[in-house]
Amino acid sequence: MVNVINPDQNKKQVVVDACISIEVQMLNDRGVVTLASCCGHGKAGEIIEWENDFGKWKSFREPPHALISEDSVELVKELGYKPIPYYYADGRSGGAWTIMMKSGCVTELECKEWHEENSIPL
Repeated sequence: MVNVINPDQNKKQVVVDACISIEVQMLNDRGVVTLASCCGHGKAGEIIEWENDFGKWKSFREPPHALISEDSVELVKELGYKPIPYYYADGRSGGAWTIMMKSGCVTELECKEWHEENSIPL
């Protein structure tokens, strides 16, 4: 569980993937409004396909990342991140930006090792 500061979030604590939870908490503690996050579950770079109301899509799984509020862009730059605009499938940004996490697992082996070292079930 991570304490979040997102004023649009109705919960003040949210569940976050374990291997990035300390970093997500640090971001919130420093004033960064996080909107969502994912550790990638060791599948970074794998090709994925999906379909929604806007068509069929093909892309790759991202490494550990977080979506942040546009209001936090300058702050994350000061913290050493390189934010990039995020766009939803309909082409809108909604003021969301993406940052790649400094923690987390990129490969399945890294995930397995991290969970073993931290005694947390995979």
